[in-house]
Amino acid sequence: MKFPKLKALGVGIGLFVTVYVPAFMTTALVRPRIEIAIPLIIAVTFLVALILVFLLARSPAGIAEFGFRIPNSRYVAIAIVFGLILGLAVTSLSHLFPSRSPFDVSGFAPWMIGLYFLIGASIQEEIIFRGLIQSMLERRRMVTFPLFGGSLSAATVFTAVLFGVIHLEAGAVVALGAIILGLVAGELRRRSGSLLPAIIVHALFNSVDAVWR
Repeated sequence: MKFPKLKALGVGIGLFVTVYVPAFMTTALVRPRIEIAIPLIIAVTFLVALILVFLLARSPAGIAEFGFRIPNSRYVAIAIVFGLILGLAVTSLSHLFPSRSPFDVSGFAPWMIGLYFLIGASIQEEIIFRGLIQSMLERRRMVTFPLFGGSLSAATVFTAVLFGVIHLEAGAVVALGAIILGLVAGELRRRSGSLLPAIIVHALFNSVDAVWR
């Protein structure tokens, strides 16, 4: 008996491991300071994800399947609104129910926060999760659920949950916020066909938290 949906989820987890293991192996061997480790992980995972996108694309122009295209402007506007709203909501909750950060960034210069977390992480994580993993799951025609007169893709849900799991170390509120962000970014990516709205909503989400702190 075949289990195509379980196989699809296995593909998603496999891609996640393939992207992140080289980065963590590199940092384990080099053991750099935290201000070097973070951009190193971002750079290595970003590079591996891009290589996989080009290898898995069905043609040179096939990278559009992974979200590398220009979206309709209305999705950009929606991303701006949702990014600010979600950022304010989750940041408020994280201050009401504070948790210990998995690493100390108090000594980071403002430009490091901006470059690493607002720009770097937003682009890198969206290419990995909504670009690479979600696109490969959608290629396997995962089911779509009706929701409030619209629809929600199982590929979006799985990728959002996986995104939340990797943020569990930062606390339950942060992980929940990551899942919600993943759902919004994933659906923006699916409906617009582009990664840009997902990157925008992610960057604004992170920006609100950074400014509030």
